[in-house]
Amino acid sequence: MELGSVKAPTYKDPSSYTTRLRHLPILLAPPSYRNCNVSYSFILDTLVTKRSNVRLLSSSTRNNDTEVLTAQFCDPRLRHRFNLIGVDMRGYGLTKGHIVQEEYCPADSADDIYRFLKALDLPPVHIFGLAMGCCVGLELATTHPEFVRSLTLCSPLPATELENIAAGRLEVFNLWVEAFDHDGRGPPGGDRATLEDLTLGIQQLCFNNQRTSLSDALSKNSLYTAAKNRAGSPQAVKETYHATVGWFLKRRPQSREAFARIQCSVRLIHCEDDVAYPVQHAEELQDRLRDAGITDVELYEVPGPHYGSVVNPQAVNPILLEHVLYASEGAGGSLTNGHHNHQAPTECRKMTTPFTRRLAGYGYNPNEDEDDFVECCV
Repeated sequence: MELGSVKAPTYKDPSSYTTRLRHLPILLAPPSYRNCNVSYSFILDTLVTKRSNVRLLSSSTRNNDTEVLTAQFCDPRLRHRFNLIGVDMRGYGLTKGHIVQEEYCPADSADDIYRFLKALDLPPVHIFGLAMGCCVGLELATTHPEFVRSLTLCSPLPATELENIAAGRLEVFNLWVEAFDHDGRGPPGGDRATLEDLTLGIQQLCFNNQRTSLSDALSKNSLYTAAKNRAGSPQAVKETYHATVGWFLKRRPQSREAFARIQCSVRLIHCEDDVAYPVQHAEELQDRLRDAGITDVELYEVPGPHYGSVVNPQAVNPILLEHVLYASEGAGGSLTNGHHNHQAPTECRKMTTPFTRRLAGYGYNPNEDEDDFVECCV
């Protein structure tokens, strides 16, 4: 994989899509005290105003932004039924906004999302979270339960960061500092060998080195975006630490009283090949939710690495679909061998997303696993 001197791909503006990329300036109240220009992607049919809104919360290791949810945005089973909304959180992707608090943590991210939902005047949403997105979803559901209709959490993190994983995150951060010139003159493209070591570490955590054109494209895209936004000055380095290391180290267990405020059903998805977080942490979260009185909580185990929703959406997406339908309609179906019992869309091919052309510029082939996708879909 070419990683040195990363360049932006050539791609057309997606103005002809049924999908859109937008930037929304919203004022974030204390403790942020700064304006934040939020980048978000949405897919909706303006003629179908009563569709449920599914809010997708991505994970982040270095700068994996909303593009990491490509496998959900391209799924016609989700697209035909719901409005899909993805947001780049503060410190990631195209969202612009300084991290000014020294104790930046999941509660701050959840507050950003709450203000985003308020700014768009959205009704209560269904949350799908991946890894750190699970932490934000849980925070939002405990602080503003009236905004959350369901929680589907893929690869949820433990209540506090594991010591070996914390050390790995710090190592990746130190490689980032080493790779670029941060004296204010701007990044020169980065040291090739150091960036390769950094990216290898991230891929091991996220994908267990299960290389696909999508995982490679996500790595290149996130590296380019991070090099543009998170390098070149001491302030950028400081904010990178807060977003990619400090955020994880400062998260703390939710109290029983906080969990008791959740008013929706919860589905947990553990990916069996996750090298960082064994299933016991998802089981502990399930037990703590039930102990707090959340009776409608279930845990699924599916094949795949930490980012199982990227590598194995054939197993993850039906769980998300089934849960949102259950929470929306008040009646659930059943899952048999990973398949939902609702009628599949007539056309079951992958759909264009707000990210397709951009990721294609980095080598993504949307048709790479088309046969497996169609087989699962029908």
